[in-house]
Amino acid sequence: MKLVFISDLHLSDKTPEHNKIFLNLMTKWQNELDALYILGDFFDFWCGDDDDNEFIREIKHSFKSFTQYKPIYFLGGNHDFGVGNKFSKDTGIKLISDMTVLKIGKNTILLSHGDTFCTLDISYQRLKLILQNRVTKFILRQVPLSWRYKIKDKLEHKSGEVFNAKPSETYHVVDDTVMKYASKHSANIVIHGHTHRPNLYQISTPNGTILRYEIPDWADHKPGGYIMLNNDSIEIHYT
Repeated sequence: MKLVFISDLHLSDKTPEHNKIFLNLMTKWQNELDALYILGDFFDFWCGDDDDNEFIREIKHSFKSFTQYKPIYFLGGNHDFGVGNKFSKDTGIKLISDMTVLKIGKNTILLSHGDTFCTLDISYQRLKLILQNRVTKFILRQVPLSWRYKIKDKLEHKSGEVFNAKPSETYHVVDDTVMKYASKHSANIVIHGHTHRPNLYQISTPNGTILRYEIPDWADHKPGGYIMLNNDSIEIHYT
């Protein structure tokens, strides 16, 4: 069993070099992997499945070519939670939800984008509940695409102002929250992204150690990073 997990690539039409790295990896992985898991913020932003440009068409073609042979599982992050059923149908990817569980060998692996674990950022968690609500997403899909881009720009501007006003610890993963979700799903391994702090972290609990793997992002670190699971072995590739 060979799986790759990627997250926080933040690709767009403004990241041509990063896009090329990803497309090259897809060609390579198509012949090597059993499945590819994308755990959020693959796109730097996603304003709707009705969006279309050369970059989006290129990614769609790459996904569709890959899924003819091997599955791609896609978990939306805070930048691309709007990826929906039309995109899934067009590309063959399979949409999965936060806190998806994989059972591989003796391990139970919990998959998340990672923002759910950042519970010190209370205002963000409240905004997430509103924006990712099914009703909100339905309403946004009815709004013209150009308006959605304007809403996105305003939210990004507001987010930047708030980010600079809070202590950095506010945005870190909270171990107690990880423990809560891991316990709920009987998981001993957690794989996620979001905070751009890739590493292997160990959390000691009364029931044993939880291994928390954070996937290398492509925005604040060198592009091309990922996590590979090869049977019982998990390795972080920083490139």
